[in-house]
Amino acid sequence: MISRFRWVSIAALALLTAASACLAAEPAAGKTAGDPGASPANDATSATGQAPAAPNAPERRGDHPGYGGISGQFGLGRIGGYQDYSQWAQLRMSFSANWRYTFSDSWRGQVSPGFVWAGYAKTSNPAPFVDLNHPTDPYKDDWLTLVVPISTQMQWVRRGRTFTWHVGAGPGLYRVWVENHRKVVKDPRTYIHHRGLYWGGTAEIGAEHFFKGLASTSIEMTLDMHYVNAKRDDQFPSGYNSALRGAGLRVGATYYFNLHHAPENKSAPLPGTTKH
Repeated sequence: MISRFRWVSIAALALLTAASACLAAEPAAGKTAGDPGASPANDATSATGQAPAAPNAPERRGDHPGYGGISGQFGLGRIGGYQDYSQWAQLRMSFSANWRYTFSDSWRGQVSPGFVWAGYAKTSNPAPFVDLNHPTDPYKDDWLTLVVPISTQMQWVRRGRTFTWHVGAGPGLYRVWVENHRKVVKDPRTYIHHRGLYWGGTAEIGAEHFFKGLASTSIEMTLDMHYVNAKRDDQFPSGYNSALRGAGLRVGATYYFNLHHAPENKSAPLPGTTKH
């Protein structure tokens, strides 16, 4: 099982290393590249005895407290974990949409619906039980596991001037079902369709890069992992009855916008309308 998720560990390490390197390379806010630092006290006042005007700090790109954000991402996903869900599973596409709200410079919340699924190697591997819809096909070649996660997270954010990365975790609700030849399978002992809604949890690491002319839009890469307690002994005793894990590595765009109310228009009254 470790070998099945080796690519996830490598991707997480690469993402974290790149984020740390980019943040370390960026000058601190309020300084320009090559500035050796603040001048000593003898430069704090001008010849007239007045303190010079402070240089304008560069505009911070991305979200601020009170901002919302939306994003769409796509990439690769894998269903892993234990027993029938992961045995002979292969990489497939995965998708995610995110809605964010920024509480402070370091913390924000996120709600993420998504989709990840697994097909199985077409090498005539035996299925865990006979599908009642296709009793003459004993193989797993056309079976699918499909997962729709709806997860919530609290994310800790570290910011640079053009580069931001985050880590987050939280609970999730997961819709899981199993198909064969595009039909939901039934357990042969209980005759219950193999689908259900389960609780689980998620963890995520991500990095964003903001371009000079797009202060509110970023290109983002994320790596997330999910744990789903998809086990129901009373409904699915014949197979596909264990916890499962899902992982996705995706790329997309994120747009941030101000959710504060627009300031009231306090323009001067028209001539002749002033009350006496």
